[in-house]
Formats: sequence, C-alpha cells, structure tokens
Amino acid sequence: MAGLIQEAQDLMKEQAAPSVMDAALIAAAQKVEHYEIATYGCLRTWAELLGKDEAIDLLEETLNEEKDVDESLTDIATNINQEANQSDEEEGEEKEQESSGRGRSE
Repeated sequence: MAGLIQEAQDLMKEQAAPSVMDAALIAAAQKVEHYEIATYGCLRTWAELLGKDEAIDLLEETLNEEKDVDESLTDIATNINQEANQSDEEEGEEKEQESSGRGRSE
C-alpha cells in the first residue's frame, strides 16, 4: 500500500494537462481500491473458513463499499479519460502545426 501511495505522490509532481492528471490520479486511486478489494475478499473467505459469522458480515459490508467506490471511480474515469484524450489530441495538433509552420519559414 505504501508503494501505491508513493506512486500517486510521484504522479502529482508530473507536468500534465489537468484532465490528464485527473485520469492518472483516478487510476492510482483505483489501484488502491483493487488492493483493498483483494484484501477484504481474502479476509472474508478466511472468516468463512473459520466460521466467524459476525466477521463475515462486516467484511462483506466493507468489501461491497470498496466495490462501490471502485465503480464510482470507473464512472468518473470514463468522462475524465475522454477529456484527457481530447486534451492530448489538441496538444498533438498544436505541436504538429508549430512544427509544420517552422518547416515552411526555415
């Protein structure tokens, strides 16, 4: 988990268009959610094997909450990724226009 958090902190130091940065940070948050989902899923399974009914219920509830957060992040990412892609395409077009403009004047 510490590595995932460090990775997200390193991402925040990068220079990128706001929508691209948002997309990268959402991906980092989803990595954390997936880690948590895997952990709670394993714990719930172990509780089942040990017959710990109260723990099963609590872990299942937490697991479902983590899955809901992941779904919400996916929904947000769908829009943000489209914006990031558009931003990236626009930046590419600007660079192409700059380089073709320089090529003619040289």
